Amino acid sequence: MVHVSIQHIIGTVALIGLAISLALAYQIVVGYVEENAIKTQLNQIAEYVSMSITNTISLTDFTYGVLSTSEAVSKRLNLPLDLSGKPCNITIVERGGRYYVHVSVVGRKDLYAESPITASSTQRMQMFTGGDLPEGLLEDSNIEPRVWVYGGSPNIVVWCLKAGDIIYVGLGLLTGG
Repeated sequence: MVHVSIQHIIGTVALIGLAISLALAYQIVVGYVEENAIKTQLNQIAEYVSMSITNTISLTDFTYGVLSTSEAVSKRLNLPLDLSGKPCNITIVERGGRYYVHVSVVGRKDLYAESPITASSTQRMQMFTGGDLPEGLLEDSNIEPRVWVYGGSPNIVVWCLKAGDIIYVGLGLLTGG
């Protein structure tokens, strides 16, 4: 009979435990680095969308400032398909009278970024964050207003339209290509 000493058994179990601990530590470090990279990308997307909204408002205000109506002004957004294989959701939120672009990873409430919309205009602004738009506001355009959009769609736009003394602004999808 072969006698296995207790020291060999303890040593083998310790080596197996060390290998498992190293694998878990590696996963934790990689997850942390990936999360920080995704947060950086979310911040960049939020700032890009916020800047696009601000530019669209400024263009509409400058072009149609004294007129009572305008054509819909839109800018197609060039966004990544996903962030490290994870889809993202983009929306405009209102908090305390200020508007923000909120970008989050779908299914992860802890992975998000926000950027304030710092537009100023001589007109009153109404951000589309849900609810009803005036009847027929975007009727003659190929823009479908949305409360939120997925980041990977190739047809995401920010849109702006002046009606009366109000400039309406929001996210949407370009339906005509």
